[in-house]
Amino acid sequence: MSIRPMIKRMVYTNDIEIQSLAIGSIADIGDVYKASPNSRVLAVQKEGPAFEEDVFQFDDFSIFSLKNPPPPLPLNVETFTYQNNPIIIHNVRVVGVSTAGIFQTGGIDHIDALSYTKHFRILKDEP
Repeated sequence: MSIRPMIKRMVYTNDIEIQSLAIGSIADIGDVYKASPNSRVLAVQKEGPAFEEDVFQFDDFSIFSLKNPPPPLPLNVETFTYQNNPIIIHNVRVVGVSTAGIFQTGGIDHIDALSYTKHFRILKDEP
């Protein structure tokens, strides 16, 4: 199986505004061969005013010990595309990119993103 490289194109961008980029995310302008954003998040909502630090560990939850399966092999599809014109982007406004997300103008050959999130609440007992 042969893997053909991505056909490069010019991307002209006038204005990009990204308000928030967080938790293992990527903002990229231009062509990229491979991007592998990843994140591990423990999201705890606790009822009450007391904050305790380092109470929970990733090892306490089995979801974080899961192994990421390898991505499937690319399909070999015979195609030919000729793009003579560049990509023109006038204005982009992004409110947020989060948790192993990607914002990109340009081309990308391979994406291998992984995000594990354990979200739970701790509520006070009702009297």
